[in-house]
Amino acid sequence: MTARPVTARSLAFDVLLRVEDGGAFASRALDAALSQVGALDPREIGLATELTYGTLRRALSLDAALAPHSSRPIDRLDPATRVLLRLGAYQLLHLGTAPHAAVGETVELAKQRDHGRAAGFINAVLRALLRAGPAAPPPELATDPVGHVAAAEALPRWLAAEWVEWLGAGEALALARAMNGAAPLTIRSPRRDELLAAARQAGLEARPCDRSPDGLILSGASVAALARAAGAIPFQVQDEGAQLATLLAAGHLRGQKARVLDTCAAPGGKAFHLAELLGPGSEVVAVELHPRKAETLRQEARRRGLPVTVLCADASGPIPGLEEGSFDAVLVDAPCAGLGTLRRHPELKLRREAPDLPRLAALQLGILRNSARYAKPGAPVTYVICSLARAEGPEVVAAFLAEGWARQPAPAAVAADALTPEGDLLTLPSRHGADGFYAARMVRRG
Repeated sequence: MTARPVTARSLAFDVLLRVEDGGAFASRALDAALSQVGALDPREIGLATELTYGTLRRALSLDAALAPHSSRPIDRLDPATRVLLRLGAYQLLHLGTAPHAAVGETVELAKQRDHGRAAGFINAVLRALLRAGPAAPPPELATDPVGHVAAAEALPRWLAAEWVEWLGAGEALALARAMNGAAPLTIRSPRRDELLAAARQAGLEARPCDRSPDGLILSGASVAALARAAGAIPFQVQDEGAQLATLLAAGHLRGQKARVLDTCAAPGGKAFHLAELLGPGSEVVAVELHPRKAETLRQEARRRGLPVTVLCADASGPIPGLEEGSFDAVLVDAPCAGLGTLRRHPELKLRREAPDLPRLAALQLGILRNSARYAKPGAPVTYVICSLARAEGPEVVAAFLAEGWARQPAPAAVAADALTPEGDLLTLPSRHGADGFYAARMVRRG
């Protein structure tokens, strides 16, 4: 039997089904799928990427639009049917795809993937959606800000309420809109200016980051193209918000001999950034709970030739081999809901729920308390999350401050416009073009 050709729609369907039914992350699933198909027209790759991320970013509003035309609740459909309906609806409502292509090719895809029993149902629902015309506009921002943000930008209502209450209606809407955009390709290098010159000499479009002195942004080119241009110049893909979090933790130690602890360290971006910041004779101790991640981190540090010692341990309890009060700085890169990374991981909109936050906050506070014991007297302890919710960020910090700690001013390396009035780091894609990070730098009183 002749193998069916891979198309953008078939590739996007496979990826979306892995995300929906298998719990995969879209970015990894898409990368794996593209690597397996080999040579593919760049236009098909672009369309597959748009279909995958666009469908996930708009999944909640797509479900709402489909619901009146389905005889069964959308969340009760089998995963493949739900994915196919969303895929067809996204093309009709957001891409402006010709109706015969959006509907016909979605139905054909159902038949090809041994899902023909649902083809008639999918056809009927999509055609009913088409006949219904444009959806009703969201409620007015002024009268129902939470409803407007949730409906206009396909955000869970509980998260829309959190952002509106925390940041205000206008900022919440701008943030939700930014989260539905593409994230830039941001690079960090200890030889940033050399890398920037090499990239430009190779004809790549690159510019320095606005706030991180170690970062640059690459446009319209791949990491592979940059690697060819870079030669022996080291670099790593890392969002600017993550770079600023490292600078908040240890920017004052740049070029100095120091010992720094990084707990919950995988995949290692901040640990490696710390190692690049510090002077000769320094050591970064990276603690990671999961053995496989710890080993990967250890191998990568060795490959890069960086002074990073990796320990596989649980940072919420005593860490074997470490002496309390022995580090010049401590960075706690706490596990979180990841709500600041929705541009890169839009599937989190469908997976996170409000009750997740207090559970994660309790875990973060426990890790922060334990990690802090390893800081020398007067050494800063920096708590970092890539999430945007008060329960995980400011409220954890408030609880920790009440236990005998005080905020310490940020190093000069951290841009003032990325700091809150209290002096904490807060990056938003709507303001800074970076992922959403919250971080606080603290020192024990007395």
